[in-house]
Amino acid sequence: MKILFFILLAAVMAFAACTTPEYKTLPMDEFEKVIAQADVIVVDVRTPEEYAEGHIPGAINIDWKAGHFAEQADELLDKDKTIALYCIHARRSKFAAEELLKMGYKNVIELQDGLEVWINAGKPIETGVEEVIYH
Repeated sequence: MKILFFILLAAVMAFAACTTPEYKTLPMDEFEKVIAQADVIVVDVRTPEEYAEGHIPGAINIDWKAGHFAEQADELLDKDKTIALYCIHARRSKFAAEELLKMGYKNVIELQDGLEVWINAGKPIETGVEEVIYH
């Protein structure tokens, strides 16, 4: 009887794992290809000060640490589009990706190893506050 219970429990857990949406962590080259598409919203989850020092061109800023990430995400992001997140070392972007999934966003990606790898590879960076910053 115990064996049957554990088999049933394992089957339920496997089914739940298959149906739970997950974000994707993409290496820099793949991330760059995805964000080049028109239906992708690129989000820098660092602080406004970090964003102003340098960000991926076209990225908007929603500060993960500000305490109102979910409210701003709901206001600014489209659940039908791909949301591409990044931060400097890919720590905050992972937390932000998990939060977006909980909020019902289905297609969330994040930059593996963060913006530092992007910068070290010589990829384009904008400085200043050319884009609207939300904080």
